[in-house]
Amino acid sequence: MNISRNPFILGLCAPLYQLVATIAITNDFLMMAIFIMFTLGLLGAYVSDFPVLATLYMNEVAHKTAVSSLLGMLLGFILFLAFGTGGNEGEDGGMISAGGKFMATWGVLSLPAYPLMVYMIFGVNKRDLEAEDVIRKEKKKNRAGPPIMKKDGF
Repeated sequence: MNISRNPFILGLCAPLYQLVATIAITNDFLMMAIFIMFTLGLLGAYVSDFPVLATLYMNEVAHKTAVSSLLGMLLGFILFLAFGTGGNEGEDGGMISAGGKFMATWGVLSLPAYPLMVYMIFGVNKRDLEAEDVIRKEKKKNRAGPPIMKKDGF
């Protein structure tokens, strides 16, 4: 198997992307919101066939990274809420240092994202992306306009 298409190696894209998410989350709520909007922008670029990266395969990897990152954040925050510290708002943070909070946040976010990313990359490796792209371009070329209404309807 080609090492650049190894799902276990490419699966590491999710924890690296979650590292950026952890920096955004631990710094400021606005940075977290901007990061989530950027991730949704990656998904929107994929859906609208806008090439973010040079190859079809890398665009698929970017899409799968964004999906696993969002799902990892969702599942991670559910885990965090379920097994949270239970501290009060007035306390200064307890016994966990700032670095410990950073690593705990990164671990909670990356724990569900990595297996999900590996699973999705296995699915991408089974597909023929070039053939799918040819079919997609043919359908796009054959479309005349938006299928909103028939011209004979009025």
